[in-house]
Amino acid sequence: FKQCAVHQQTQRTYAIGEAGQGNHALVILDANLQVVTIVEATGDAPEDFDDDYEPIRDVAVHGNQVIVLTNDIHANRSGLRLLDLDGRFIRTIAAGQFRNPHAVTASHGRAFVVDDDDAYTYDEEDGMVLGKVLLVIDIQSGDISQRVDIDLQGGITAILLDGDEIYIAGFDASKVIVLRYAGSEA
Repeated sequence: FKQCAVHQQTQRTYAIGEAGQGNHALVILDANLQVVTIVEATGDAPEDFDDDYEPIRDVAVHGNQVIVLTNDIHANRSGLRLLDLDGRFIRTIAAGQFRNPHAVTASHGRAFVVDDDDAYTYDEEDGMVLGKVLLVIDIQSGDISQRVDIDLQGGITAILLDGDEIYIAGFDASKVIVLRYAGSEA
């Protein structure tokens, strides 16, 4: 499993797994970590893709919904796929609005997605690299309500909202940045 999220009340775990040949899926596990069902399976990776084939990037739980972050190589394009707790598809929000999303978390009716920015920055070691941006998305409407540039390059391993702080961990940069969340603004 690559990423997971837990629904506290049911103690169900929603985990992204890879089952060989690049087949990614969301696996629902019960409180004893036994497989309940497999949903959102992507099928085998096309032959022309390399090791970076990750159509399902991350998962979060918000209330009684599971939020699956997908990128453009997913059959249904990039977006936030909303599922019920049993894995049934409800709808997609922010469809086709991400460049190369890395991580998602959710709280207070909003999803927080770290994506690549359109702007390049110069890094002494790597040269020109894409910057990162935090997108705040209203789960009800699907509108992107805020866009915040963040000082991280490379892969993002996780995003977490705890109280009024947003933590974003960067893999390549080996650092965590912390942003203050002020209700409607980061």
